[in-house]
Amino acid sequence: MTYTFKLARRLAVSRNLTMLPVLLVIAACNGDATAPEGPTESPTTGSEVHTHDLTPVAVQVSPHRVTLETNQLIQFRAHGRTSAGDSVAASVAWNTSGGTVLPDGRFSAAAIGTYSVVGVSRIRGKQQVDTSFVTVVRRSTNLVAIEVSPTSVTLTPGVPQTFTAVGRLMDGSVAPIGVNWGATGGSVDGGGTYVAGDTAGTYRVTATNTSGTLADTVQVTISAPPTPPPPPAPVPPAEPVLAKVILKPASVTLAPGAKKQFATYGLTTTSDSVAVTVEFNVTGGTVTSAGLFTAGATAGTFRIIASAGTLADTSAITVTSPLGSGTPVGLPFGSAAQLGKAGGILSPFTMTADGGYTPGNIISRIGTARAGGYKIMIEMPGGSHSNETSALLSVIDGVLQFDEGKWRAIVDQFNTPEIRQAIADGVRDGVIIGDVIMDEPQVTGVGDGNTWGPPGTMTKLRVDGLCKYMKDRFPGLPAGPYHQHNTFEPDKSYRICDFIVDGYNHKRGDVNKFRDAGVALAQRDAHSIMFSMNILNGGVQDLDGVWDCTGPGQAGKGNHEPNCRMTADSMRVWGKTLGKAGCGMYMWTYNAEFVNAPENMEAFRDVAATLSAQPYKSCSR
Repeated sequence: MTYTFKLARRLAVSRNLTMLPVLLVIAACNGDATAPEGPTESPTTGSEVHTHDLTPVAVQVSPHRVTLETNQLIQFRAHGRTSAGDSVAASVAWNTSGGTVLPDGRFSAAAIGTYSVVGVSRIRGKQQVDTSFVTVVRRSTNLVAIEVSPTSVTLTPGVPQTFTAVGRLMDGSVAPIGVNWGATGGSVDGGGTYVAGDTAGTYRVTATNTSGTLADTVQVTISAPPTPPPPPAPVPPAEPVLAKVILKPASVTLAPGAKKQFATYGLTTTSDSVAVTVEFNVTGGTVTSAGLFTAGATAGTFRIIASAGTLADTSAITVTSPLGSGTPVGLPFGSAAQLGKAGGILSPFTMTADGGYTPGNIISRIGTARAGGYKIMIEMPGGSHSNETSALLSVIDGVLQFDEGKWRAIVDQFNTPEIRQAIADGVRDGVIIGDVIMDEPQVTGVGDGNTWGPPGTMTKLRVDGLCKYMKDRFPGLPAGPYHQHNTFEPDKSYRICDFIVDGYNHKRGDVNKFRDAGVALAQRDAHSIMFSMNILNGGVQDLDGVWDCTGPGQAGKGNHEPNCRMTADSMRVWGKTLGKAGCGMYMWTYNAEFVNAPENMEAFRDVAATLSAQPYKSCSR
C-alpha cells in the first residue's frame, strides 16, 4: 500500500469534531460496545508498528449523514482515529435522539424527522463522541426513477467520493428518498460515501430503492496510484530515557496502624512503561524500602514520595479513625446472613455480608449494624451468579447474558441524597467495610440462567468499569467483586476496584500457598484482599463414590455432592492463616445448626480472638 494511498485514507476518515462539546449531554447515556473495524497499517511501508502509534485520540462514526425512509434499517459503524490519522478499533456505546439504535449500531425509525445517532467511546479515561445525522422521510408511492449524482467519476486508490440519490416522481419533480447502496469494487457506506479500492479498473456504484424495484448505476474509474518514493533509511531506535516516575495509588485513606503497599514504575520519553528503582520518604508514618507504608497513630494528611534521581512522584495519605473508636485494632470476622437474626449478630462474629439490599432497607441495615457495634460488607446491587442473575440478565444478540444497563439501573435506584449520606457516614465511622458489586464474574456458560453469559462476557476491565460507576456515585465507598484470585484473568489487573473477596475451600490446595498467591496478586495490583471460607462445602471432598462425609477433614454432607463441611479444626487453622493476611475474614454459607455446634463455636472464638489482636486494615486501595 503506497504512502499516497494511506494519506488519502487518513484524509477520508478525518472529520471536523467541533460538535463534540455540544453532544456530551447526549453521550452521558450508555449502551453496549462494538468494535467493527481493525487497525490499519503504519503510515510508512515496512516500518515497525508500536503500540503507542495505534492509540486512538478520537472516535468517528459512519455514515456521517444519511437519508432513510421510515422503518428502513441501516448499519452504523465506528472506529478510532489515531493522532496520525490511522483508523483503529474502538469500543463504542450507541445512542440516538429518536428512533431505535441496537447495540451493534443498526438504526431505524418509524416516524419522519431528523435524528442524531451518537457513538461514545472511552479513550484514555475520557469520553470521545461523534455524531451522525439521519433524515427520515416517507416512502414515495409515485416514484418512477432514481437519479444518482455525480454520474461518473475517476479516482485514485483510497480517495473518497460521496454520491447522492434522489427520486424522480410522476409529475417530474424530485424528492428525497432512502436507498440501499452497493459497489462492485472499493467500498460504499450506507450514506453513499464511496472509497476507491486498491486495484485499477472500471467499477459501478448502485443505488436501489427500499422496495428493490428501481435502481440507478454510475461508473467509477480507479486509476493506478503513482509510484511511491523509496523508503527512508531505517533509523536505529534511541535508547529509552526516563522521563517520569509514577507512584500508585495516587491517594489512600487508612486507619491508624494500617498498612498499604505502594507501587512504582517509570515512563520513558516514548511513553513506554519501565521498571524503576526509587527511594521512598514519608511525612508521617513509616515506609520500607519496598514501599510498604504503615500509618502512624496520629490522624491527618501526609505524603509519600518516590524519588529516582531528579524525578519524583507523590501520593496523598489520609489517616482517620472511625468515630468514637480511638485507634482501631482488630480485623472483622463473621458469617453471612446475620442481619436478619433475632437479637442481632451472633457472638463472637464482628461482621456480616448479606444479600437482599434494597433502597428501602439499606439505611435501616446500616443503622442496625451501627447500633450493634459490628461491621457490614454491603451488596449493591447484589446479583449472585446462582441466585439473583435473573434481575441482571437479558437476551443480547440471541444469547442470555449480563446486561450492564440493568445493573446500572439498579445502582441508580440507590443513588439518593439520603442513601448517599448514610453510606458516607457508615464508611467514615467504620461500620461499612465496602460494597460487593458482583459475585464470581468468572462463572460463564451459554443458555444457563445461573451464569453471566458466554466466555468473555465478563472481564477484569469490565468489572473495573462497574467499580468506577459505583465509586463515582458513592465517593469513598470501597468497591470490589467476589472471586478467587486465580480463577478470573489472573494475568490482568484491576486499576479501580479496591478489593477482592477471595474464597477458599479444600480443593483449592494448600492454604498457605493459596494465601501467599492471593496476597502477591493484591500487592502486584495495589488493591486490598479479604479472604473467605466456604464452611458448608469447603471440607475434604468424598471422591470414593460414597457421599457420606465421615472421613478426616469432614464434618457431614455439604449442600452438593461430593462436597463436605469443614471440621472445627480446619476452620480454626484456615481461619487464622487466611484472616491475618487480609482486611477481614468472612464465611459462607450460614447454617444455624452447624454454626452453633459447640466444637464449631469454640473454633470461631479462637479465630475471633486471634483476629481481634491484629492491626486494623482498610479494604480500600
